[in-house]
Amino acid sequence: MATARDADRPTSSGWNFGFLGFWVSVPWNALIGIIVIAVLWYPEFAGTLGTAGTWLLAAIFAVLLMVSVLIHEMAHAVAARGFGYHVTGITLWAMGGFTTYRTSDKHGPAREAAIAAAGPVSTLAIAAVAAVLARAAAPDTVFSQILWAVAAANALIGIFNLLPGSPLDGGAIVKSVVWGITGSEFRGQVTAAWIGRALAVLLAITPFAIAYSTGTQPSLPAILIALILAVILWTGASGALKSAEANRTLQHLTAAELAKPVAPVRDLQPLRAFLPLVQQGYLLVVLDTQNQPRGVVSNAAASAVPEAEQDRVTAMDLATRVESIPAVAAADTAVDVLRVCQENRARFVSVIDAGQPSGLIDTDAVFIAEGP
Repeated sequence: MATARDADRPTSSGWNFGFLGFWVSVPWNALIGIIVIAVLWYPEFAGTLGTAGTWLLAAIFAVLLMVSVLIHEMAHAVAARGFGYHVTGITLWAMGGFTTYRTSDKHGPAREAAIAAAGPVSTLAIAAVAAVLARAAAPDTVFSQILWAVAAANALIGIFNLLPGSPLDGGAIVKSVVWGITGSEFRGQVTAAWIGRALAVLLAITPFAIAYSTGTQPSLPAILIALILAVILWTGASGALKSAEANRTLQHLTAAELAKPVAPVRDLQPLRAFLPLVQQGYLLVVLDTQNQPRGVVSNAAASAVPEAEQDRVTAMDLATRVESIPAVAAADTAVDVLRVCQENRARFVSVIDAGQPSGLIDTDAVFIAEGP
């Protein structure tokens, strides 16, 4: 149920749809989540109906719980949109979901905490409404059983999400508090991440600690659930630590340091005429007859052209096409470059120094690295 910032619209090979102005993705692994939930809660409905009826009740409950998760993420999305942020999408997956949105320069710890808190508040509200309806329903009926199950599950999810460690919503609130006190988003993120790791360890040993204190044997389902949640917490917290380190690095890099020298070329100019600039590491902006940018020459493609073809191949043949090239100041940080890139959905960003273009940043080359 974590929130994420500055991300593209989530894509999924599963079910994708628009809902109340938000883009929702449901990967196929969400179906695994429904099955797992149904299996885990099957014993709660056992004895009410026959085997087939019990499995049907468990499946209905699992679907209702996924709807509850969607409402949880919608609460994050509505809160983010209330601050004027662009919500790029909601993704539901096997063990929960996440919401992605782009912040503005006005973003700060108070807004971060408000968006994070919206999710668990909505989940606890669902639990309260389901409990009220269950009390009003006829006792010991299928309807009341499902309502009580929805109430209990949402209460557990809401409380769990308020635990004070990343990647949970409670971790985002802790991050915001530390950020507000120290003025450092980095310190807030690192604090929440380390608490998240500590919670993961505590969660993993909880079934064994309970069994030891009660003199019983730990149950296999409890161990499996605890370990799954612990792995999710540890992985998310570790990711938050890496993200914090990356953001700190980006804060200390300027646009001028990321830029390469730039030179203009005409769209029909042959490669041989500007090949020396390519060999010197320049990024070449292709201009049309109205001096408007149409593309940026791919240096890799230019270097691969055989010498015999260098008089025939033009700049536009080698160019990555662009609609426009947004700009940043030379003193702006790498974080500013990323923000401008994402807001304009642009790969290339121009660097302006003293009112004049001084370089060009290929964000794919600077920010994207291939994994092992």
